[in-house]
Amino acid sequence: MAELIEFIQAMTLWHWMAFAGGLLVLELLTGGTTFLLWPAAAAFIVGLLNAFGFMGWQADLMVFAVATLALIWVGQVYVRPRMKGGDKEHLNERGARMIGQVGEVTADFVNGRGRVNLDDTRWSAVSADDSDLVIGTKVIVDKVDGTMVIVHPA
Repeated sequence: MAELIEFIQAMTLWHWMAFAGGLLVLELLTGGTTFLLWPAAAAFIVGLLNAFGFMGWQADLMVFAVATLALIWVGQVYVRPRMKGGDKEHLNERGARMIGQVGEVTADFVNGRGRVNLDDTRWSAVSADDSDLVIGTKVIVDKVDGTMVIVHPA
């Protein structure tokens, strides 16, 4: 135990920065969970405080512990919910995401059937009102039925 206390007493700005850097590397290896991000930030804060004036090892550990707890709380309450944001509706349902998209007719419709281009993919299409659309007409997807899209002119 005495060796550990001696080591902590000898910690300087660069020791705390190396500790913070090591924690950041581990954070990256864990896939961005943010569990090690906050202790790394706390170690950085302690390192900066050591740069501006000497603090005893007890104060270093106390500031590190309090800063870690405070940053974990801030991270869980404010940062983490924003990281989980984004549009996850219909994430694995390509057909549901296509409804409402605008596409372009790439093959003339005959008897209400033809082909349309949506994003980077060509789809077999059926006109919702069985109209014959011509190449270049803009269409909007109403429904997806398997590999067939039901469209109407835009």
